[in-house]
Order: sequence, then structure tokens, then C-alpha cells
Amino acid sequence: MELEIILEKWHDAKKKVEEYEDKINKYKSQIMKEMNRLGKDKISTDEFTVSRRRNVKRYLSKDSVPKEIWKQYSTECSYDAFFLKKNHK
Repeated sequence: MELEIILEKWHDAKKKVEEYEDKINKYKSQIMKEMNRLGKDKISTDEFTVSRRRNVKRYLSKDSVPKEIWKQYSTECSYDAFFLKKNHK
């Protein structure tokens, strides 16, 4: 029974995180529209300052390079991944 309680709490927390992520993305979108309208990358109020910067991330796709280069230069790391879903009764 203890495991069931933990899994239920985890499931509930995941749902709350999803709801907050949706809200955060909505607010970011509204701020981005305002920044674009003003032509600024930094806007402030009395209590808050929001700044935006463009980050660039480069990556190499396995399909876009020869196998020998992929084997020589790719980095492998392993990590645990957990997947939780509610079973339908």
C-alpha cells in the first residue's frame, strides 16, 4: 500500500507541473509579444525585470555524418529515466 500512495502522489505532482508549465509558457508568450512590439530584449516594471537572449545550440545527428566519424567523436552517457502512467481500471 505504501508504494501505491507514493505513486499516486507522484502522479498528482506530475499533473500539477504540467498545468504550471502551460501557464508559464502562456506568460512567456505574452512577454515575448510585448518585447517584439517594443523592439526590446529587456523590459522592467517596479518589481520585475525580464531579459531575453538568443542561445545557439549545436548538435550532430548520427544520420548526418559517416559512421566512422560518429563512432570516433560521439559521447555516450547513461542515465535512469522513469515513466509513470495511471492504469485504467
